[in-house]
Amino acid sequence: MVKPFAMAAIRAISLDVTGTLVYHRQSIAHTYADAAAWAQLEDPPSAAELKPAFKAAYKAACLDMPCFGSAGAGEKAWWASTVRAALANCGRHPSDADFERYFRRIYQHFGSSRGYEVLPDAKPALEALSARGLTLGITSNTPSRTVDTTLPMLGLDDAFKFYACAHECGHEKPDPGIFQVALDAARFWCPDLQPHEVLHVGDSLACDFVGARAFGFQALYLDRSGDDRVTVYNTVDRGRRLPGQVRRGPPAPHHHGPRGHR
Repeated sequence: MVKPFAMAAIRAISLDVTGTLVYHRQSIAHTYADAAAWAQLEDPPSAAELKPAFKAAYKAACLDMPCFGSAGAGEKAWWASTVRAALANCGRHPSDADFERYFRRIYQHFGSSRGYEVLPDAKPALEALSARGLTLGITSNTPSRTVDTTLPMLGLDDAFKFYACAHECGHEKPDPGIFQVALDAARFWCPDLQPHEVLHVGDSLACDFVGARAFGFQALYLDRSGDDRVTVYNTVDRGRRLPGQVRRGPPAPHHHGPRGHR
């Protein structure tokens, strides 16, 4: 039996980003479809076409070039390749000029306030935890742009002192490597910090709860299945409550999609 977390031992808290603190204002497929219409692509694909096409392209890119291309040409080139593959999966092969116009529109969207919104309970929770003197940080399967641009743009960056993102460290949750990076970064602020003194919070059962516990962190699974604004990215058995699980509202329809989008 997995034991619930012991709050008294916690000195630092690590948090996931997408689905935990922020959410996409609209579905990725609809954003891509809107951009295709704006860019006046020939026979622009619909959101219904783009949903499975992008999911397949994203999965292939994650396998071929893990961590948003951290060992390659960089995250923007990674996204360009992934978006082009999504179009190809829809049977669309725009010219280079048309694709550049289309891709820029998408990339700008996810680098602006139009792309994300802060979940209503995020800021109050961060303020309450900071007031208790806890050291807060980010451990997320995201590109660098999420921590360098998105969090500051949304007014969340002042809450955090340490960061571990997949693109920078070359590891993705639930791999222990990313949790080690987070622990090392947190130790600057909390010398002699031990793994069991860190609580990791996130909305993925496999990546956030199981991965953190396996590394030695305490963990809290944040069940956002009752919030229609949050895309649920991982298959979770909704019929049983795990120790250390927090449920937000009644169960909602289950959706699937890629994590760590920009």
